[in-house]
Amino acid sequence: MKTKILTLAIFTMATILTVPVNAQVSFGTRHGLAISTLAKTGDLYDNDEMLFSYTGGIFITAPVKGVFAIQPELNYICKGRSDETTEFIESSYRSRYHYLQVPVLARFNTNLSMTENTKVYFNAGPYISALLISQNKPDGSSEWKDDDYDEVGKDPDLGIILGMGVTFPVNRLTLQADLRYDLGLAKLNYQPEDYHTKALSLTIGILF
Repeated sequence: MKTKILTLAIFTMATILTVPVNAQVSFGTRHGLAISTLAKTGDLYDNDEMLFSYTGGIFITAPVKGVFAIQPELNYICKGRSDETTEFIESSYRSRYHYLQVPVLARFNTNLSMTENTKVYFNAGPYISALLISQNKPDGSSEWKDDDYDEVGKDPDLGIILGMGVTFPVNRLTLQADLRYDLGLAKLNYQPEDYHTKALSLTIGILF
């Protein structure tokens, strides 16, 4: 499974880098902040113990028909939770999971505008993520340590993304502010039963 994910990631990157840039297909890069936690799906109240981290990546937006487009991406994102206690580690600690994420989003470009030169869009779609490394830091420790998990502990994260954003010009550039919510659906090893990843991210992108 991990090999298939990496193959898909390489194929996505190759596609993004080799698509001809023209008036219809746009290439972009996005960078920003992710706020994540680990909790049971549907437990909206259990959104404390947040982890703040960097997220970013590259993408292409390819029109399909009218206002609809397909947007494949290749992203890095770190997800986790602070000050948790599990059946495997009795003391309180922080955990984080570094992922290479490959979403394929359906994008709906609207005619809505916040100002004269901005355009609002919505996107949604599935993602699959390869776990690059997992880390933990017990309370009182200042150093993150890599977890020595076997291959069973390196299962991919699967989920869906829901989001929206705006595009706007700045001088000769077209910028994009993107707000999205990642909802993980895969079980996390070495975590309490029914724990999944959750992440809210805000990024700024540049379209070329």
